[in-house]
Amino acid sequence: MAETPFFFARQDARLFGVLHAPEGPAKPLAFVTSHPFGEEKLWSHRVFVSLARALAQRGHAVLRFDYTGAGDSSGTTAETSLTSHRADLQAAIETLEQRIPTVQRIGLIGLRLGASVAALLAEAAAESQTSPRLRGAPLVLWDPILDGDAYFQELLRINLSTQLAVYGKVVDNREVLTARIRSGGSVNVDGYEIGRDLLDSCGMSTLLTTETKRHHGPTLVVQIAASQAQKERTELKALAASYSRGTSLRATEQPFWREIKPFYGRAAQLQEMTLQWLDQIESGDTAAPLEAAASGG
Repeated sequence: MAETPFFFARQDARLFGVLHAPEGPAKPLAFVTSHPFGEEKLWSHRVFVSLARALAQRGHAVLRFDYTGAGDSSGTTAETSLTSHRADLQAAIETLEQRIPTVQRIGLIGLRLGASVAALLAEAAAESQTSPRLRGAPLVLWDPILDGDAYFQELLRINLSTQLAVYGKVVDNREVLTARIRSGGSVNVDGYEIGRDLLDSCGMSTLLTTETKRHHGPTLVVQIAASQAQKERTELKALAASYSRGTSLRATEQPFWREIKPFYGRAAQLQEMTLQWLDQIESGDTAAPLEAAASGG
C-alpha cells in the first residue's frame, strides 16, 4: 500500500489530500472520505486514516482530503459553507478519477456534517445526471446531521461554554452572536471562525429529508451510540428508508469526534460494520444479516 500526500485545486482553493493506493491494480470501486466540521475533524482524524488503510488493504483506492479552511488546505472556515464543501468534495472526486483512471465507481464515506455534505452531493449528482462514477456507488453516512438549524445552535453553544470558562459568565448570548454573523462578522468556535455563509447554508431546518431519494446506490446510515442503552434515533432509520437500497445500523462507540478520555486510533465496531456491509454489497449478498463486531477505541 502506498500513501501519497499532494495538493489539488478547486478554482482558487488549494486543497490537501492523501491518496491511499493498494498494492497491485486497484479495484473498480474507490472511495472519497468526507470529514466533519471544525474540531470534530481533528478528533476523528485517526479513525478515517484507519478506515482508509483497511480499504486500501482490500484493494480499494481511497482519497482523504481536507476541506477549505481545514487541515492543510487553504482558506478559512469563516468563508466556507455547505455549497463550498460540496464543490470541494466534487473536486476531490474528479481528482481521484484523474489519479486512478481505471476507477469505475466512487463511493463516499462521511461523518456528521461531512456525511450530510456527501449525501447532498450524491443527491445533486443523481438529479443532474452528473458525476457518472458517483451515481449508483455506495454511500456511507456515519451519524449524519439532519437538522441544520439545530446543528448551528450546537456550534454557538460551544462558544457560550468557552465564554463561561474564560469570563465566568456569558458575555454575548446566542442572539448577539447570530446578529454579529448576519452583519458580516464571525464567531469563534473551538478556534474555528464561522460566518454568514455557513449560517445561511445551514439555515434550512432540515438538511436531509426523508422524502424518496434519487440516489439509487446502496446507502448505509449508521447511528453511533455510546452505549446500548442510548435511545434509538428513529429519524436516522427513516432517512435510510428513504433510499431505495438503504440500510440502517447502529454502532456502539464513544463520540470520537469530540475530546474524550480514550484515544481512538480506530472505531473498531463502526469500521468492521462498514467493511462487512461493503463486502456484502460487492458480493451482491444484500440480504445477509450483519453481525455486530466488538466495540473498542
